[in-house]
Amino acid sequence: MSSLIGFLSLVIAVGLNSILIFSKFIFNFSGVRFFQIVRLSAIFTLLAFFSLMYAYINSDFSNFNVFQNSHSDKPIIYKISGTWGNHEGSMLLWLAILSSYSLFFSFTKNILNEYKINTLIVQSSLHVLFGLFIIFTSNPFLVNSVIVKEGLGLNPILQDPGLAIHPPVLYAGYVGYSIVFSIAIASLFQKNMNDEWIYIIKKWSIVSWTLLTGGIILGSYWAYYELGWGGWWFWDPVENISLMPWIAGLALVHSLLMVRGEQILKRWVIFLSILCFSLSVFGTFLVRSGILTSVHSFASDASRGLFILLIFFIITGFGFLVFLLKVPENSRPINFLFINKVSAIVINNIIMIIATLTILLGTIYPIIIEVLTNERISVGGPYFNSTVIPIMIPGFLLMSIAPILSWQTNKIRNARMYVIGFLSITLVVLLQSYFLKFNTWGVIGLILGAWIIISSLIAIFSSYKLNLSLKFVQKINPHIAHIGVGIAIIGITCSSVFKQEYDYNINEGTEFKIDDTLILFERIETTNKDNFQALRAKFQIYLGKKNISTISAGKNYYPVSKMITSEAGILHQWHRDVYFILGDQKNDNWFVKVYVNPLVSFIWIGVIIMMYSGFVGVTRR
Repeated sequence: MSSLIGFLSLVIAVGLNSILIFSKFIFNFSGVRFFQIVRLSAIFTLLAFFSLMYAYINSDFSNFNVFQNSHSDKPIIYKISGTWGNHEGSMLLWLAILSSYSLFFSFTKNILNEYKINTLIVQSSLHVLFGLFIIFTSNPFLVNSVIVKEGLGLNPILQDPGLAIHPPVLYAGYVGYSIVFSIAIASLFQKNMNDEWIYIIKKWSIVSWTLLTGGIILGSYWAYYELGWGGWWFWDPVENISLMPWIAGLALVHSLLMVRGEQILKRWVIFLSILCFSLSVFGTFLVRSGILTSVHSFASDASRGLFILLIFFIITGFGFLVFLLKVPENSRPINFLFINKVSAIVINNIIMIIATLTILLGTIYPIIIEVLTNERISVGGPYFNSTVIPIMIPGFLLMSIAPILSWQTNKIRNARMYVIGFLSITLVVLLQSYFLKFNTWGVIGLILGAWIIISSLIAIFSSYKLNLSLKFVQKINPHIAHIGVGIAIIGITCSSVFKQEYDYNINEGTEFKIDDTLILFERIETTNKDNFQALRAKFQIYLGKKNISTISAGKNYYPVSKMITSEAGILHQWHRDVYFILGDQKNDNWFVKVYVNPLVSFIWIGVIIMMYSGFVGVTRR
């Protein structure tokens, strides 16, 4: 019954959005009636999605999608996450989030009614495209032709609390760019439009970028503790796909800051708005087509990927065609000087787009080579580390000096203070690196991260009168975001460059020492859980004579899918993580790998600060 309700709700939602597309030309709905239909279509789309979720929660195996991706023994959280842990359900989640954005935007005030309607017409067009794709190629409401009593189970890698949260947050960021895209396209058709749309697109861009940041970091943290590879970023194709709209979105957010300097680059803002959503759709095609090999991509029928590719060409082609035919004029000349905030933002934007194109090339190049030569090659970390990172470093340097630049002149406020601060940081880091452990990238990363933090703090204390009001927090918000970036850079540098790795072949009762920490491999134990068997190695951690923690690392065996997953054990300390991986047993000895990741917690702290800054930025005009 829930499958029938879900399918009918989806069909009705697509029908209502089809009516909205032609409402302006045929039905001539008033604003109130139009917005009522938008909200009704959103309700039906959400009803379709929650009907599928209801089928998962109740283990309704008459639904073919539930049969393929769930099991009655699964904990409730994995039954819920199973809703989007597959191709069909994830596409329905995409559509539900798109409808939610339309619903929220329909309540937007301080905007011309006609402009709001045009924006929602573009949103409805996107809804129809993706809705028809789901109905005809990826229907999650198909019913089993035979009676089945049990399902095949969810992929064990996806059976993790992080994966219950990561995809919805990531999709909220991806799909958020749909409303940014729609606002930009509607502005091209709107005559006698004031600059109010700039402030509206700015808020939605910040919301999308912040949610995408949250989704990416949740995925990174999941990979860090779940995959057992000791790292948080691997330049995996799916990771790259999420990084591209993130960087383009960052360029868009910075471009929109030029409103403060009365330098509105309308053309560039609209171009980036189209690009961000196009990259999101293109990423969907790459992941859902099955042509990418990734630890966390969905290998699907390639024919369905072709339909998504067609949608990508329709959206991108339409967006850029309208942009070329109706390109807006800049309302006032751009004040480019030798060095001012406008110049810094434009140069930073160019750097970000070059970085995005570099990542895109490294991601799709193996696909192109395979199509042309039928030979599979891989492009991994060495390529991206040697290209993307050097490209981004000048952008981070510009970020560090941007707070001291003026919008209209070449004057640099408190220049002497910044020069002294930069030279002091450089000297300290160089001395520390020389006497302890010299590494070129480590030195660059530490100088860069520390300088961004210090320069932001100098800007706050020298340019603003300190108080605890919301207005003050809003004023210093860009500097807070930069502080988060600096902290994250220090964490990335230390956890990558100064990481240590140890290998042991030991049996139960053996002790070993890492720096000042004594570790006792106490015992191996096996337990039966609801839907898997757990094998765990218990490690007692001592600092001096004091037992500071007990860490478990091991493997899970899932009988339904007959798969084994690694479960890392992590000792979290403020200055480092001690990371345990249990390998195979041989001659009564167990292989144990230990990583020491210094300051890795700075990555998560820095990103949280950036997300906080993003949410504060939404409240600021």
